[in-house]
Parts: sequence; C-alpha cells; structure tokens
Amino acid sequence: MIIEPIPIRLKDGREAVLRCLTPEEAPALFESFLRCAEETHFLYVDPMDRDKYSVDGERGFLEEYNSSESAALIGCFVDGRLVGTCDITFKTDFKSRHRGGVGIAIQREFWSLGIGTAMLQTLISIARSRQGVTQLELDFIEGNSRARALYEKMGFRICGVIPDAIRLSDGTLLNEYMMILKL
Repeated sequence: MIIEPIPIRLKDGREAVLRCLTPEEAPALFESFLRCAEETHFLYVDPMDRDKYSVDGERGFLEEYNSSESAALIGCFVDGRLVGTCDITFKTDFKSRHRGGVGIAIQREFWSLGIGTAMLQTLISIARSRQGVTQLELDFIEGNSRARALYEKMGFRICGVIPDAIRLSDGTLLNEYMMILKL
C-alpha cells in the first residue's frame, strides 16, 4: 500500500517527511533497521540475528509492502536520511479482518522529537479510513516505558501479557505486553 508523503515539523524545528520507501532505498532501510536493533533491546530483532537479513531481503520486503492492499511500510526522513520506520498490517481472513497491527522503530538520536507521535497518528488515520477495521493492536517489551507512554497517550490499553516472552543475550527474561486501540 502506498500513501502520499506527509510533511511533519519536529520539536526541534526541523522538517521531516513520512512516506513509503522505494525498493531502491533498501540499503537505507537495512542500515536503519540494524542501527535501531543495536541501540535498544526493546525491538523484537537482535543484532545477533543480523545474518538473517540482507539488502536484497529488504528490497523484497519493500516490494511486497508497496504492492500490498493490506499493509504499508512508512519511513521518516529528516534531511533526506531515513531515521525510522513504522508499519501497519491488516488481517485479511473473514473472522479477523476487523484488526490491524502496527509497529514503530526510530533511531535513538531522533527520539523525543515527535516522530513516534506523528507515525502513530498516521497509522491510526490509515486504519480509520479502512472499511470494517475496528481495532489496532501492538506489542511492547517490559521496561519500554517511553513506548508505553506514547501508546497510552494515543489511546492504546494493555489487554494481555506473555510472561518471560523475551530472553536477552545475558539471560534476562522480560514480559511482552499486548495493547489494543478501539477505533
């Protein structure tokens, strides 16, 4: 799914744009993806899994998203640089097509600038414009208080927990929390 570019103003006054990536931007997506994974353990990917990903894989990933009618991947660009991504995927089976899932990843140096809020507002708007969608869902890892605060600010509420769902490289076990937003 392709969306029209959305200009945003960051809290520091800079201009940014939210837009879909082209397959030619796969190297930038790969680099941003790995950087985000290295900067926090709150993403579901770990740098130790780096060999499972490639620029060609990201290119295929972008082609799938851009040609899909039920999913969109959106990048945030600041001064022409990809600094984060968000995605939305809608269920297509009859019994679950009222549901959509979202995710966000932003490079650390761009935290607290309003990008996450703008991304989530965009994803919620996409969901609200899709006929029959009545709820959005997301997950976050225990300890990610910044993400939780953003999600709650946008109206998401915790609906479940999977104890010890995430194991960090040092053996620490963390819970995974599920949240929903009724549209």
